Amino acid sequence: MAAIRGCYFGQTYRDQLWPGEESESSHLLPDNDVPIHIYTETLERISETSEASSRTSSRLGCEEGLAKPKTKLYKRRWYIIAAFSLFCLLQGSIFSSWSPIAVSTIAAYPQWTEGTISWQSNLALITSPLFQFPAWCLVAKFGVGPMVKWFAVFPLTICSMFRCLQLVCNVSDGTFTTITFITSICGGWASIIIFTTIGGVVSAWFPSGEQTLATGLAVLAINLGSIVSSLAGPAFVEDPVMLLPDRTNSSGWWNHSHTYPPWLDITWTLRSQIGNFMTFHFLMALVVFALVVVYFPSSPEIPPENAKTIPRLKPMDGLRVALRDRNMFYLLLVNGLTSLPFMWEMSLMDVTLKPFRVNEKVVGYLTSITIIVSGLLIISTSRLNDRFPTKTKTTLLILISLAAICSTILGFQTLGFVATSHNSLFVFVVLSGALLSCGKPILLQAAAEVAYPVPEVVVTALMNQTTCLMTGTFLFLYSLSPTFAAWSPLCLVVAPILGLVALSKAHFLRGPGSCL
Repeated sequence: MAAIRGCYFGQTYRDQLWPGEESESSHLLPDNDVPIHIYTETLERISETSEASSRTSSRLGCEEGLAKPKTKLYKRRWYIIAAFSLFCLLQGSIFSSWSPIAVSTIAAYPQWTEGTISWQSNLALITSPLFQFPAWCLVAKFGVGPMVKWFAVFPLTICSMFRCLQLVCNVSDGTFTTITFITSICGGWASIIIFTTIGGVVSAWFPSGEQTLATGLAVLAINLGSIVSSLAGPAFVEDPVMLLPDRTNSSGWWNHSHTYPPWLDITWTLRSQIGNFMTFHFLMALVVFALVVVYFPSSPEIPPENAKTIPRLKPMDGLRVALRDRNMFYLLLVNGLTSLPFMWEMSLMDVTLKPFRVNEKVVGYLTSITIIVSGLLIISTSRLNDRFPTKTKTTLLILISLAAICSTILGFQTLGFVATSHNSLFVFVVLSGALLSCGKPILLQAAAEVAYPVPEVVVTALMNQTTCLMTGTFLFLYSLSPTFAAWSPLCLVVAPILGLVALSKAHFLRGPGSCL
């Protein structure tokens, strides 16, 4: 038989027959006299056809393997981050709604005390760890889009609506207090949703070169929410002293008594103004709810870059991996330690600066200026990190080092270790707070990359829970021990330095998403 070469479905035909095969092959031919060349020509044609098919299949397979997944960058991504940032602004505004009008609220509702005001914020911190696991489960089941729309913005809108009931019907003080506490818990739940979904939103819609900036816009919006309430609250609700007919003679009386004389009752005036302030928040919630209902999918039809097609772990599997990751542990420490002095400035600065004769109005101005300056730094440093992603650790080391210097000086000033003036005190309050907060978006983005393949929803949620745990523990000890409260400014000195030590031990091994 003529020798046959070729590839037929992966089998190779030999040039020659092995010894002993000639008799076996001869039985395959019929007994009649059919020319053998017909069989050889047929087999050769089959072989050639098979070779052509094999080459075609191999070429198509190679082209298919080399072809990159289709990508597309949508302009609507800016609508997504704008709607999400407004949601963050709403949550921050509702969370800070009572502190700017604390005196007026206590005057309007005799059952309320300073403890009632503080518990409006404490409830959000206390309930945060309890709600984190359900949030992970819901995000894994329904996705980011439905979670933001129906499990965060919608409940917040309903609770904001119920806070306005006192304007249209008679609501007892106890019922109104219960509604406000439920709204505070809902605001805490919304905060969990924000930090659980922010990584997923940014990763799904933005390429690696824009992710830190997008994260920074959302974080900035949360901080701006407190400014909105600080400005809108006093604009809607007057100070009780300003409502008195003779403010000059009544100011001394108000400083010693929070009860009104029989001939004067401004309670209902204040309640009406507080109701208008609650309506302001309700209208904000309606706008945000309308935006996310109109368009807020979990992800675009086509990812913005090839890395977005690489799947990550499921949330529970990712949580186990993250808790065993040493680099993730160091970054969680950095996040919690740098959040502690920033929280001190935002929450306890008015008490600490009283010995320096700084009133609450000036403290409010300092807080607003700090957030505005931090916003400018967040935008600039986030863009810098997006442009030079390999220098993330260096950027964080520089920012936290500068923050540690300013924070240490501020701590020594408030403790009385060094002489100070109002101007010096104000400068270091603004600089330390702004520098501490501007590294937050970079830290969140770096943790999501270092922890790969842990999903972003797990990484950002762990960062948020670390902040809540450290700040909640600090506030708890502050309320229990006068000695701890007196030495609390030491956190300005110790926390940033420990954060620097933890950051120096972390290794920034970037995930595949950042390599493109």
